[in-house]
This record gives sequence, structure tokens and C-alpha cells, in this order.
Amino acid sequence: MIIGLKIKNVRIGLGLTVEFLSAKLGVSRSYLTLIENGKRRLPKRLVKKLATAFKLPKETVYNWYFEQEFKALGINRKSYELIERVLKRRPKK
Repeated sequence: MIIGLKIKNVRIGLGLTVEFLSAKLGVSRSYLTLIENGKRRLPKRLVKKLATAFKLPKETVYNWYFEQEFKALGINRKSYELIERVLKRRPKK
């Protein structure tokens, strides 16, 4: 699921309007709509504000953000998990 759809689903599930959430994030209604519709990527500067507005742990929204960034780089979730496991096994110097 793309990040925009996650944001839209949570927003609707919480009963928040686009106008309300965009004001909380400090962005225009049209910009938030572009993010929700997958036309713009969520900028890192909005992650904490979004977590606060949704009353979610920052880590949850950061995971959404990083998933978006990995997808943009052509790295799928399974590849990322494999890279993460390999890096954890590497001995520290």
C-alpha cells in the first residue's frame, strides 16, 4: 500500500477532514491531497507532525516514510529486510 493511501485511510478512520489535517501539518489542502493521491511524496519534515496528528508512534510513520523512499530507489520490502539482516550480522569494528 502506498503511503498516500495509508494517510488517507487513517485520516478518514479518525474522522479528520483534509482541511483539518492540512492545517495541523502546516500545508495547503491541495498539497495534502496530492500526497494522499500519490502525486507527491511525503516530505520527511512532515513525519513527526503527521504522527502527532494521528496520535501514532513516530516510528510507525517513519516506517511509512522509509518504505516510500525505498520504493523510489527500487528497493522492495523483502530486499530491505534482507539488507537489514545482513547488516545486523556484520561484526562491529
